[in-house]
Amino acid sequence: MKIVSVDRRKLGVIIIVVGLMVILFGVEKNFDTKLKHTALMQNDIKSLTQYSGLNDKLRYKLPSNWNCKVQDMSGDEIIYHSDFKSTDGKIHGFVQVWNLQGNLKLFLQNSKIVSEKQNLYESYNIGDVDVNGKDGYLVKYTIVKENGDSYRCMEYFIAEGKQFCRFSFFVKDMDFKENMPTVFETIVKNLEYK
Repeated sequence: MKIVSVDRRKLGVIIIVVGLMVILFGVEKNFDTKLKHTALMQNDIKSLTQYSGLNDKLRYKLPSNWNCKVQDMSGDEIIYHSDFKSTDGKIHGFVQVWNLQGNLKLFLQNSKIVSEKQNLYESYNIGDVDVNGKDGYLVKYTIVKENGDSYRCMEYFIAEGKQFCRFSFFVKDMDFKENMPTVFETIVKNLEYK
C-alpha cells in the first residue's frame, strides 16, 4: 500500500491559481460583450432590426438606421440577395445565400483567381471562422479601383449543407475605423440560417 502525502502549501497555491483563472475567464467574457456594445455605439448603432428571407429560413440583423433592399434573384446559383448601406454611406455590403456546387474553400480560391484578372489587390487573406458553431471563412482584402480609391473588404462565408451564406462589408480605406471588424463580427453573429 502506497501512502500519498500532500503538501498543503502547494495545494493551497494550486487552488488559488485555478480560482483566479476562473474569475479572469468570467471577467473576460463580460468585457468582450461590453467591448462589442461599445464598438456599436461608437459607430452610431443604437439598435438592430431583424430581417428575414427564404420563407423565414434566413434571419439576420442590421443596424436600424441602415438602408436595406432585397433584390429578386432569378438564377439558380444565388437564391437570396439583400443590399445594405449605412446612413452616412461609408459602409455598404450585402447578404446572399448561394447554392454550393462542391467545396466552399475551393470556390473561394477559384473566385480569387477570377477576381484577380479584373481587380487590383493590395492584400488578400482567407482565414477560418466559426459563426455560431458553423464553419466558414473570413476573407479580408483591400481592393484598388481604377480611380485610385482603395476599399477594405471583409466577407464572411458560412457553410450550411449544400448552400452557404455570404455576408460582405465594404468601406473606403480612408473611412475605415479600427473597431469596424468588431462591428461586422457582431452583425454576422446574429445570422441564423436553417
